[in-house]
Amino acid sequence: QEQRAVLETNVEQYISLRLAAHILSAEIERYRAANQGPVLQSASEIFRKITLDSFSRIMADYDEKGDPVIKAVRQNDAALQVQDLSDGSRDQLFLALRLGGIHRYLQENPPFPFMADDILVHFDDERSIKTLSVLTELSRKTQVLFFTHHRHLIDLASNIPENNMVKVYELKQD
Repeated sequence: QEQRAVLETNVEQYISLRLAAHILSAEIERYRAANQGPVLQSASEIFRKITLDSFSRIMADYDEKGDPVIKAVRQNDAALQVQDLSDGSRDQLFLALRLGGIHRYLQENPPFPFMADDILVHFDDERSIKTLSVLTELSRKTQVLFFTHHRHLIDLASNIPENNMVKVYELKQD
């Protein structure tokens, strides 16, 4: 009788804890869906553009341990984890997430300068041109300062269709 009473107490506690964990997990998911959706949607569109349609979107998922992860989804719906991406695609993913967050921020807040220092190091020329175009679009909402010591990136920026938005300032070394 004593062991049965202990067992009943333990089962009741286990059920209460499992129910609480389930409710908490559902609430976390609800919050994540409500708040990360706009950022992921914007980041996905940017990521699709700057990868030249190699990827269709970015998605939030869980790994085998149940931890939240970000995945890049190819056009054929293959979802790759960050560590499975090339250096260039990984940099493009992180840049897209950052820009998606900035777009979301600018919807409800005043503009602030966005500064980038040699963010195109692992990008080929085609992806660099597209990324520079995306940054030019962002410059319609806030000031974008792009620093580089790569002359070919300056040439690429000067030749994008929106080049009237690009101002080049060279810093002299003494």
